[in-house]
Amino acid sequence: MRPAPLSRRELLTGRSSVHPPRLCPPGASLESLRNCTGCGLCAERCPTGIIRLVGGLPSVDFSAGECTFCAACQESCPEAVFDEKPASRFPHTALIGDGCLPMSNIACQSCGESCPVQAIRFRPRMGGPFLPDLDDMLCTGCGACLQVCPVNAISMRPLAQEAAHG
Repeated sequence: MRPAPLSRRELLTGRSSVHPPRLCPPGASLESLRNCTGCGLCAERCPTGIIRLVGGLPSVDFSAGECTFCAACQESCPEAVFDEKPASRFPHTALIGDGCLPMSNIACQSCGESCPVQAIRFRPRMGGPFLPDLDDMLCTGCGACLQVCPVNAISMRPLAQEAAHG
């Protein structure tokens, strides 16, 4: 799927009218959010503060921190929004972009050092710093790597239905 084109004004001002996809809290889905009443208890109880109400529905904002999968959001929700079993991963994974410092011959391993499941490892290469290698099977999508990246080269890539805009 091609990204939506930017207008000249959006390109020059850096502002886009294209909304990023909604990242649902762990154990919730775009479909289950239909049951949400917008009470905000999940956002209030989130110890890392990553859940925010956007348009009256919970959405994850990894710029505030990472998900520890503590299940506080799930336990506080009075509606059938979350799975019964506590979530241990998100339906998305990290994506390391071309702006990553080691790809420009600048040593950095911040993302790997912050990953609680060691999904980001670094492989050596001749004549330059080690390059990040992400294991999609290990990545829980917790967002720990996003916050520490000094150049914002990491984004989240939906694995399934979460790709729809919410």
